[in-house]
Amino acid sequence: MSRPRPRRVVQLAGVAAAALLAGLLPGTDSAATGAADGVSLAYTCQFGAGQDPQDISVGIKQTYPSNGVVGKPIQPGDLTLTVGIPRAAVTALVPAEADTLGGSADMKANVTQGTSRTVAVWPDLTAQPTTVAGSGDLDLVFTGKVPGVSVTAGGDLVFAAGDLDLTLHPQAATSTPTDPATPTPDPSTGDGSGTSGAGSDSSGTSADTAAATAADGSGSTTAADPADGAGSGALTDITGLCAAKAGQDITLATVTVPGTGDPTSGTGAPTSPTGTAGTPSGSASSSPSAGSPADGTRSTIVPLDTPPRSGVTSCGAAPKGELDPSRLPVPPAGAIVLPPAGFVYPDVILCGYFTGFSNVNKLSGAMIVNDPRGKPGLATLNSNRRLALNTSENYYEVDSLLGIELPSSHSTFLSFGFVPITADVDFAADGPMTVVSSGYPSQGIPQITVVGGYQDLRISNVKVNGVSMHLGAGCHTTKPLNVVLTGRQDEGLPGDDGRPDYTIASGGPLVDDNLVIPPFTGCVTPDGDNLNSLFTASLSGPGNTLNFVQAPLCSMDGTTPENCDEPDIPLPQLPVRAGSTK
Repeated sequence: MSRPRPRRVVQLAGVAAAALLAGLLPGTDSAATGAADGVSLAYTCQFGAGQDPQDISVGIKQTYPSNGVVGKPIQPGDLTLTVGIPRAAVTALVPAEADTLGGSADMKANVTQGTSRTVAVWPDLTAQPTTVAGSGDLDLVFTGKVPGVSVTAGGDLVFAAGDLDLTLHPQAATSTPTDPATPTPDPSTGDGSGTSGAGSDSSGTSADTAAATAADGSGSTTAADPADGAGSGALTDITGLCAAKAGQDITLATVTVPGTGDPTSGTGAPTSPTGTAGTPSGSASSSPSAGSPADGTRSTIVPLDTPPRSGVTSCGAAPKGELDPSRLPVPPAGAIVLPPAGFVYPDVILCGYFTGFSNVNKLSGAMIVNDPRGKPGLATLNSNRRLALNTSENYYEVDSLLGIELPSSHSTFLSFGFVPITADVDFAADGPMTVVSSGYPSQGIPQITVVGGYQDLRISNVKVNGVSMHLGAGCHTTKPLNVVLTGRQDEGLPGDDGRPDYTIASGGPLVDDNLVIPPFTGCVTPDGDNLNSLFTASLSGPGNTLNFVQAPLCSMDGTTPENCDEPDIPLPQLPVRAGSTK
């Protein structure tokens, strides 16, 4: 048997590492649902004192609601910002040793209603690294969610493009790039600055405390040891302030807000828009009286900076199946176990979202799982399937079923810091998860909740630098991953661990501190190359972790979520640190 060529081995190793990243990181689909062409504008940027201004093009795609309601959030859709940098500007700005160029951006939106004006800041837009080599112009695609606004009177509300704060991140090929959206933590607190919700552990000594980066617009992430900053190949950032050139129609959309509004109707949620990027109704900058409030009063425009919302208002069907007997504890002698044989409790439906990080041991990296800025999977709980009680021993146990389907993802990222990898991934549940919650906090006994179940990891459509590896749909782990997440409610009790509490209803941190990735099978190319051992050697093994935060669960009254924030089912914030539930 001939030995494989070294170059091929390195390339396939990159495929293996990248495939797992895609599997544990559901990608963020494009949020652009507006007009096909969007709005295309010309901007001029000043990069540093003494440098010549540079012209760039900025394409904007975004949806808007066709109308709004006074006093209710008026929420633009996710933003896709395509920044075109002419090759001459790339040559002038980007160091010659740079192999890739990523970026982060904050965009300002000028919002007017009659004579009322405000500037809404749309922060934390990110662009994945793009190869610098070539002779043509370089396009960076920035994506992200944006905060909405509210108004105090009726009248046309006009959104227009404003200034753009642009930071470019050149990267040499010798290191793993870091995500610019993740701030460097304060070593005295272990926290980031709160920009993305993801910080890093200051030790940088293991996968469990590896610094986790926030997702870029495509759903890809990378991780770096905080001890060495951005890595040995990180180059100096390039910052610039960009402004739209005069003489253009910079209008993005016009949203109609009738009269003083009816607060009982409408949600301000994005729809297939009447007011969409690409449907200008006159330049906001040249029409100060456009959209005067219908009743003649002066409106106040209030920028909102609330976290992104899910847009989901229904729990869906209850998970069906049986509790896993192997995950159920043996109740103490004399305990009453309900329901009695032959009886089934009616469905009790709760639902909500969780999000967090996975640390992969062999990659010493951290990845976002179920990113709240993408299209996260909704978890649905069928509660109180079994009860076990023994009042004389203060024993109380509630067993439930949890259903969760993570979305398929098409992820793009870099392996080895310079090899672009794409992969389609299914991370599918093998039946419902069993949830066991036991304890009696009011009697001084901590409540421990264990969520256990199986997830099958499948990888397909793998491409390295655009070249397909033709793995087909049969590449997967030999058996499902056995996921065991644990949460604890012990505040004020003996042995309090000092971490935030978890309960099923109110949510909180859930951790699996030893996730085992099984070997791979079925990873065979059409020409017979068997890659199972390569995937297994690169990825499989113990010591991996999952670190989730669950939002409060909504209960269902008919078809309306109750006992949670309105108008939709809330999304949780990412944990402050990967590998931590603090």
